[in-house]
Amino acid sequence: MGRKIGSFGLINYRRHPENPNYIVFGFNSEREATIFETELNKTKTWFEKDTEPTDDGIIYLFAVSESSMNEANYANGMVKRHTRDPLFKNIFLRYSLIIIVLLFSVLAIVGYVKNSDKRSEKTDNDVMDTTRFTP
Repeated sequence: MGRKIGSFGLINYRRHPENPNYIVFGFNSEREATIFETELNKTKTWFEKDTEPTDDGIIYLFAVSESSMNEANYANGMVKRHTRDPLFKNIFLRYSLIIIVLLFSVLAIVGYVKNSDKRSEKTDNDVMDTTRFTP
């Protein structure tokens, strides 16, 4: 879903231009459209499908009744789940960052545990009273 879909913005659905009881979902690739259709068929959700040629290629459109919006949102999430790229494609970088975060977490916990004795040893005499002013 890299390019803008017609009048779609950040989300890939909008109200049907002629019938406000329908929501139109748009996808840029046939793979995304196939996954969406499969998920809708699994839940036995009624839909209409169409294609629309644009300058960038073909947009695959699905009209779903507004009453079936929960099923359509689930199917749309499944499309994103199956087609998204990982944040870090380089596997070495990905696991290096995980290890670094774990090491910092362990260091923070060890530091907290080691300094808990010092916190409990402090008494009220160690704290200076700054509320009284004596010239």
